[in-house]
Amino acid sequence: MKLKVEGYPIGYMGTNCYLATDTETNFRFIVDPGENDPLLKRLMKDVKEGELCYILLTHGHFDHIMGVAEVQEHYGGKIVVHEKDADCFVDEEKSLISNFGSGAKLPKKADILVKDGDTLPFADGRIEVMHTPGHTEGSVCYLIEDKIFSGDTLFFNSVGRTDFKTGSPREIAKSLKRLAELEGDRKVYPGHNMLTTLDHERKYNIFLRDRK
Repeated sequence: MKLKVEGYPIGYMGTNCYLATDTETNFRFIVDPGENDPLLKRLMKDVKEGELCYILLTHGHFDHIMGVAEVQEHYGGKIVVHEKDADCFVDEEKSLISNFGSGAKLPKKADILVKDGDTLPFADGRIEVMHTPGHTEGSVCYLIEDKIFSGDTLFFNSVGRTDFKTGSPREIAKSLKRLAELEGDRKVYPGHNMLTTLDHERKYNIFLRDRK
């Protein structure tokens, strides 16, 4: 498998949306299509019918889910979310849509509910699910090859907020410890801000460096 990752910050929250493509098969997955944005359409412009395998959601906040319905309608793909954020499409308080979003077209439910340690087959490899609660109770990171799609758990030199509904400082501390203890260096694709690496965060991120 040769995985190519492209991405844009989309919507007014600047949520990073990533499209990952196995260049040997053209199988693809998308992470956190947060809004039906012109940049999302640019990202998906070369995707053909049957190529999109998954729509991976790192958690259920509005700025990560509001483009999901349009993506699935036009490109297919199974919607994947952690079981503890499974109600994000119908609970507007939990998803924060009641506070920040409006008029979003959302699916009724996800196609695949995952939990910690689950794997999703992709091309000749697999995507591993790491449950990383703290930002929300259903936050996850998706691991494939040397890449981590960290959502709002881990950012460049920072971490996600824990003051929203179902957030927990205690839980995110445990999640960060698990990330810090992963073997080797990995590329980190966060939900906001710039790309980083696990080694950089172990060294410079005050929320991570003391948790190894």
